[in-house]
Amino acid sequence: MPKKTEKSKLIKGYNAWSRSRTIDEAKNIARWAPWIAHEWMEESIQGASIDQFDILDKHDEAADEINAMWRRRTKFHFYDEKEFWGGVPPKMIPKCMSDDDYDIIGNEEE
Repeated sequence: MPKKTEKSKLIKGYNAWSRSRTIDEAKNIARWAPWIAHEWMEESIQGASIDQFDILDKHDEAADEINAMWRRRTKFHFYDEKEFWGGVPPKMIPKCMSDDDYDIIGNEEE
């Protein structure tokens, strides 16, 4: 009768997130830790080229969502700026491409 072969115990560990997953996770963590969200959003586009326009576009959409969430948060009575931002002045997440870059007709007229 054949014996069952023993499987090698593979080392399980962490794997690197894709750029898209990093952006999604940054949107999630932005609710609690704004500075980590800044780091992850910067990391998601680090080294990105124009060929990866879908990632750049996703980054800009996520930046708009996160910034809007942070602006909405200031209207709540429980919001404490010093506690949320860690005593550092608030800083919104910059976009990769400004909205003016999308206005091709306006750029041609200049």
